[in-house]
Amino acid sequence: MNIEKQRVSFTFSKQLADELRRIIPVNEISPFVENVLARELRRRKLREAIKNSFGAWKDEDHSELATFDDVNRWVEEGRKRHTHISG
Repeated sequence: MNIEKQRVSFTFSKQLADELRRIIPVNEISPFVENVLARELRRRKLREAIKNSFGAWKDEDHSELATFDDVNRWVEEGRKRHTHISG
């Protein structure tokens, strides 16, 4: 699979740039930075999704899951159904 690449330019503090060059081999810098940026973007998107979904769960809509025992019972029933189906 051929992924299109695009050259971009960033400005870092000298200290950070020096540390990056000291620790990461020159031929691995771009993949390293790409990986770190992708991971941080995923983290921020997840945080935004969690923030946006706040309040979506209403206790009154799920009275059958009001206590920890209710939740544990629901999980166990789901596991039994899954085991029965796949086993």
